[in-house]
Amino acid sequence: MPMKRRLQHATRRIFGPPPRRRPVARSGQPPFRRFSGLFRLQGVSVLSLALGGIMIILIAVLAANFVGQVLQGARLESRRADIEAEVARIKAENAVLEAAVAFTESDVYVERIAREQLGYAREGDVVIFPREAPAAASPSVSTATPAPAAAPPPLENWRLWWLALFPPP
Repeated sequence: MPMKRRLQHATRRIFGPPPRRRPVARSGQPPFRRFSGLFRLQGVSVLSLALGGIMIILIAVLAANFVGQVLQGARLESRRADIEAEVARIKAENAVLEAAVAFTESDVYVERIAREQLGYAREGDVVIFPREAPAAASPSVSTATPAPAAAPPPLENWRLWWLALFPPP
């Protein structure tokens, strides 16, 4: 007894040649069926090709959008890191300024300014005022020292540099 042919389910093959179709007599087909046959290219309908093309275009647009979002995320992340570094620097500077303000409001600073700039002293402190040396000491005793020779005029600055860089032989 010959083997019966297995019935295939309504599935499409993705790879490989399309399934073979038996030619159909066109005389008994309605006009719509005859017209739809024009849109088939080797077993693949034009509608399937159009939908596939639209899907490929949609996937390309989505991929380009995704790449743009990734690049924008990277730019924003680097900007966030820069801003965090700036915030840390400003916080450190603020801490230094707060310490300086706390010092200037303390009694130690007030006493220091009073002593150094205003010349105040505490009770029991000994204040010493320095004397200025006399401008020209006049010799009261005349000694027999010869008068010093007249000093040569000072050299200009450029000549001093020249002599420093190129000493005479």
